[in-house]
Amino acid sequence: MKKYFLFLLLVFLVFALLPVNALEIKFNEKVCYYPLISNFTLIVAYTHSVSLTKVIDVYRIDKTGIYAIQERWQQFDAGQPLDIQDKEGQFFVKNMNMSLGKSWEYWFIPLNNATVKIDGKVVFVQPKEEGIMKFKIRKVPAILTIVRGC
Repeated sequence: MKKYFLFLLLVFLVFALLPVNALEIKFNEKVCYYPLISNFTLIVAYTHSVSLTKVIDVYRIDKTGIYAIQERWQQFDAGQPLDIQDKEGQFFVKNMNMSLGKSWEYWFIPLNNATVKIDGKVVFVQPKEEGIMKFKIRKVPAILTIVRGC
């Protein structure tokens, strides 16, 4: 029985320590990991700090990188695109397929009230503090995607 338990423990440790591709989401010292089993959609929604209107950035994430695929905004102010391609309801829309590499950052202040969704599920809501939100594709031990999963 003891050998069986040790064998199961060893198997668990081997699988738990195997490196897997994951998306790391970090805001200041808070961090979580989302496993990259397949492609997924990441949405970052926030309030623009000048116009105080909603901005929605849509990304496609896979093990090769982070791709900006769409930006939606409600008003033309500082830092917002001028080249609209479409209008859907209250939002101006810009479609793209731009590789951003394996990492991407935002700087948020409390006014931004940022929310991050992966495939429609909220995985992060900005605390009432300013900070840098970092997205990074990296290899991590599989256990991190469980114990510090998004």
